[in-house]
Amino acid sequence: MPLRPVEYVITSPLSLARVLWWYGEDELWGAALALTPTTVADLSPRFARLRAAPEVMDLLWPGGPAADAHLVLGVLEHLEGRPRHAARRTRRGSAMPDVLDVDEHERWRDPVLAEVLRLVHERTGVTDGPEPWQMRAVHGRYAPAWRILLTGEW
Repeated sequence: MPLRPVEYVITSPLSLARVLWWYGEDELWGAALALTPTTVADLSPRFARLRAAPEVMDLLWPGGPAADAHLVLGVLEHLEGRPRHAARRTRRGSAMPDVLDVDEHERWRDPVLAEVLRLVHERTGVTDGPEPWQMRAVHGRYAPAWRILLTGEW
C-alpha cells in the first residue's frame, strides 16, 4: 500500500522565527516568534501543500532552499498576506539572537511545539499521540506517520 502524502507539517513559532532570521527577515522573525500554537496549527496544512509542490515553491522562490522553503514561504504568506521569497537565498552564518539560540534538545521539548502537535491531533481525530521528542527520527526531522511531518529547521 503506497504512503499517502504528508497532510500536516508540525513546527513551532520558535522554528519559524529561526528560519526567518536565517533567511534575512529581520523585520518579521519577531512576529513569527509571537504566533500562537493555534495559528501555527492552522498553518500546518499550508506548509504541507507547499512541501508537496516543489514546482510551486520554485516559482515563488527560484533557487530557494529545498529543506526550508515551505516553512519560509508559508509563514511569510501568513504574516504579509501574500507569498514571496525571503531576503536571502541561503542561511546566514552569524550568531543568532539569544532568544532564538535554543539547543535542539530544548526545541524538541518546547511546550508550544507539543501544543501545536496536540491541536493537529485533536483536529484529525488522533487520540493519545506521542510527544514530539518521542517521535522516530527520519532524515534529521521527525515523521510520526504518513499524514504528519514534525519539522523545524533541524
